[in-house]
Amino acid sequence: MQHVRPAGLLRAAIASLLILEAACAHAPAASAFEVVPRAREVHRSHRAAWVCAIAGAGLVAASFPLAATANDRYGEYLSETAPDAIPGRWNAAVHADRVASGSLLAGEALLVAGTWLRFIHRPDPPRVALDLGPTRCALSCRF
Repeated sequence: MQHVRPAGLLRAAIASLLILEAACAHAPAASAFEVVPRAREVHRSHRAAWVCAIAGAGLVAASFPLAATANDRYGEYLSETAPDAIPGRWNAAVHADRVASGSLLAGEALLVAGTWLRFIHRPDPPRVALDLGPTRCALSCRF
């Protein structure tokens, strides 16, 4: 059996104490990171976009019965035999056709405007903004 030297035992005990002391050291903790709140996205109303889209869809849907009415009036013009009534029938058919075409074009324009307002257009932030808070005061000027 080997004989344990007291000096070696003392060195091992001191080394283990130093390692434990180093592991349990109460060093000052690093300061915590500053908590930066995430900028909240401002909810903007999409009411104008939805009004445009719904009105556009309504006008496009209304253009189909208006076109059918225009076709009916054109059929009446073609079947008219009284020479005095022919211009009146023609004018009625043309008017109904223009109303149907106008309804379709206005509806499509409103659908495009609603899509643009809802998905593409982003309002610019204000040109001059003053941000006041308990921890800061900032003035932002944009050119």
